[in-house]
Amino acid sequence: MKILILIIAALLLISCASSQPNGAAAFAALPVREIPADYAGLAHGGTTRTQQEFDYMEYLGINWILHTFSWNRVEVEPGEWDFQYFDEIVDMAVDTGIKTLGILAYGNRYLIEGNESTFYIRPDHVPYFLRYVRRTVEHFRGRVDAWCIWNEPNTPFWKGSDKEFFELTRRTAEVIREVDSDVIIMGGAFNRGFFGLPKKYIRGLFESGAMENVDVVAFHPYEINPARAARLFDKFKKEVEPYGFGDKIWITEMGYPTGGRYPTRIPERKKSEYLVKTWTLLAIRENHSLLWYQLFDPEVRQTSNSEDFFGIVRSSEDYSSKAAEALRLCAVYLSGTIYNTLDVQREELPQSLVSYYFIGHDTSTLILWNNNPGSVNVRLQLPGNNHQTFDLDNSAATAIQANSIIKVNSRPVFITWQSDGAHPVLSKN
Repeated sequence: MKILILIIAALLLISCASSQPNGAAAFAALPVREIPADYAGLAHGGTTRTQQEFDYMEYLGINWILHTFSWNRVEVEPGEWDFQYFDEIVDMAVDTGIKTLGILAYGNRYLIEGNESTFYIRPDHVPYFLRYVRRTVEHFRGRVDAWCIWNEPNTPFWKGSDKEFFELTRRTAEVIREVDSDVIIMGGAFNRGFFGLPKKYIRGLFESGAMENVDVVAFHPYEINPARAARLFDKFKKEVEPYGFGDKIWITEMGYPTGGRYPTRIPERKKSEYLVKTWTLLAIRENHSLLWYQLFDPEVRQTSNSEDFFGIVRSSEDYSSKAAEALRLCAVYLSGTIYNTLDVQREELPQSLVSYYFIGHDTSTLILWNNNPGSVNVRLQLPGNNHQTFDLDNSAATAIQANSIIKVNSRPVFITWQSDGAHPVLSKN
């Protein structure tokens, strides 16, 4: 996913870490925001091609999966096409009601000479790449719902010049649109660079005309904590807004490792907390979907490799949750809701106590946490009935009274109830 640049960039981040590491309310979020019904996704979901995994993703409330339809894998020899592996994933996704986002990327080894990298398409190889794009999009027309052109081109995943990538994006988008007029086309898939956002790269992509046939821009707001991820998203939105893409952003990767050498790693005991905070802070912003990176850790993990520790489930052989139940709470209770900060009445509460209110068709959700050290006693006055709090680690529900006092610290409190149209009142006890 990140290779060396994430390690270097993350080292830089540590030197400027936020004084409020767990998130603050003062971001450029909308006061009222409709969360799309298909907001929840997983990067690389479905790789085992088993019914068990797809049933589990359905249980988690997953709407999207992401896969890289690597050129090298579908055209092993010149003119010999093999889509079987991806056919199985896509067909199982369709049967489960899950949408697929495919990445079109990387060079093909049969064209590479010497030490050339697969993270580059030479200008004289572009026609072959476009042939792969055409064949792949034709094959999956009506079954793959969105295509993204390349992955993180501002990192070592692209070895060519900026202008070469802009031209590749432009021509690839034209082919996709010609083959499938209905499919969603994504560009960008930017990650944070060494010195922050790759602003010059972003502006160059749009100003080159490469995005004329592209519907949305993809972004990966990897950061060292939820607050900084939200700030990074806000900065990215500010960059793409002048080009008409401020409300056309998809978060196609986001996550935290619980091991390895990436300085973005967090203790496993914090993973559920970080997931809920990150999900909440990004969901209230103007983006269409959030695809979490990723479902499984490998069975055998290298202790130095953070890529082996991003899973929210221990492995495909051990479905024990590392943060999967926290993701399920967010996916089930926040997707398809209306976030409305204006309808929460707060009385004498400190600013460090943040509250996020989501109104569903019949269920309302309230998420609280305290950004400062220590805890705050909050008196709840909740409307409706069937009031519950949930354990973030196992999603076990505990009934509470409509009028009760709860202690809120840095770990999110996740509350739901059956709504009657009235709104909650929160006050300091």
